Amino acid sequence: MISVPLVLRGHSTTSGKKASMKPRLLAIVLLLLTLAAGACASSGRGGPAAPGSLTGKLTPCHVPGVEEEVLCGRYEVPEDRAAGTGRKIGLNVVVLPAKTAEKEPDPLVFLAGGGVARATGYAGFLGRALPGLRQHRDVLLVDQRGSGGSNPLDCELSTDPDNAEYRDDIRFREAVRRCRREVEHKADLHNYTTPMAMDDLDDVREWLGYPRLNLYGASYGTTAAMVYVRRHWQHVRSVVLQGVLPLDAPVWLESPRSSQLALEYVFAACARQRGCHDAFPQLAEEFGTLVRRLVDAPVAVEVAKADGERVKVVIDAEILRVFVFRLLYSAEKIHDLPLLVHLAHGGDYVPLARRLAEKVDSGIPKGIYLSIVCSEEIPKFDAAAFPAAAVGTLTELRVSRDILACGEWVRGSLPPDHWSPVASDVPALLMTGSLDHVTPPRYAERVARTLSRARKLVLPNRGHNDVDSCVTGIVEAFVAAGSAVGLDTGCLEKSDDLTFALRVEELKD
Repeated sequence: MISVPLVLRGHSTTSGKKASMKPRLLAIVLLLLTLAAGACASSGRGGPAAPGSLTGKLTPCHVPGVEEEVLCGRYEVPEDRAAGTGRKIGLNVVVLPAKTAEKEPDPLVFLAGGGVARATGYAGFLGRALPGLRQHRDVLLVDQRGSGGSNPLDCELSTDPDNAEYRDDIRFREAVRRCRREVEHKADLHNYTTPMAMDDLDDVREWLGYPRLNLYGASYGTTAAMVYVRRHWQHVRSVVLQGVLPLDAPVWLESPRSSQLALEYVFAACARQRGCHDAFPQLAEEFGTLVRRLVDAPVAVEVAKADGERVKVVIDAEILRVFVFRLLYSAEKIHDLPLLVHLAHGGDYVPLARRLAEKVDSGIPKGIYLSIVCSEEIPKFDAAAFPAAAVGTLTELRVSRDILACGEWVRGSLPPDHWSPVASDVPALLMTGSLDHVTPPRYAERVARTLSRARKLVLPNRGHNDVDSCVTGIVEAFVAAGSAVGLDTGCLEKSDDLTFALRVEELKD
């Protein structure tokens, strides 16, 4: 079990004999203690952040989504951390400063998901979602190496299921090879792994003078948080994991089961609600029939996009499956699923085609995604076992493309214990949506087994991406206390039921 240093606050550690010390000896002792405390603060290890420690390192700036002035800067780390020489990576750093003078020394660090999105892009969301925390704590955002403003490993590589190159094995392999050649001009792909990125984060922590961090990881960010806890536990005050991704579970291999269970949950929720059941009494059967029909005969529909442009949309079984998988990310999108399936089953493909016509890119650089997935996820299972596990499921195409791409990509080196569960007594809050089809509640149960001070919460009627004021309020209270003991989670009991569109005019998009 990894231990956390005990910090005593508000208690004297001096014995009753202090009064008998000679004045000169007492002065010397006090001088030494003062010097030691100053050294601790300036190094950022073991003491509070030195006042003004951000001055001269970060400069005032404005970032999208945040009205007030914040602080920005860059910190260089070696790309090859083992060698310590050669190419440098400039890490993009943004700090949302605490709004009051009574500032706690340990900031909140948000670790983004997606494998990996740019953390600084969440500045606006975090500023709005955590107003209480912002009063007394900084929010530290660092774009992970390979993403955002930290040497992004981006390239032209489509992951759209209606892209012919993406669907063709030979052409997709060549596209991956082109992507690799493109990013290798500016990166050694062996050096873009989570452990290296978390060592980068600890360097930034020390540079800015923060003694400890409160980590808030979402999806892939939960993996990053656990890696940081393993490697730098002495610098962690608390950790929040939302959408928990275990280090030791073959998540990609299990994704067919996870997504299928979530879809069945939605169908069952519709069946329990009288209005939804009456409108779509055979919803599961209609979905199955629709998929089989589109396997045999894809359809083409001309629709107008939001900007007025008319486009032809082709719908086949794989495009439908990927679309449904994406809807399952949030309760808001699930709202429209039964009606879209029902209409398409009845021959009206226009509402579905309108959704498919609006393309939204994740913004995650393809190169860093493949570096993380090919080094840390695909090696956790035998790829030959995947086709049998995935045939006919929502994730068959997506994961099979990842497996194919990783045959052309570089695998980074990892510590021998990388896939072992992290054992720690750092206070931890683990949250999972009951509808989560990517990281279902059973994963939080798994991770919590080796976290002695963990509390697990299942968030009713929420998916992988659902965050609201109830959830963020719980996060704020947990971080403020640095403990889950006595944490008030009563707002979860007031969670709204899932709602479903029953008529076209009720569709949300």
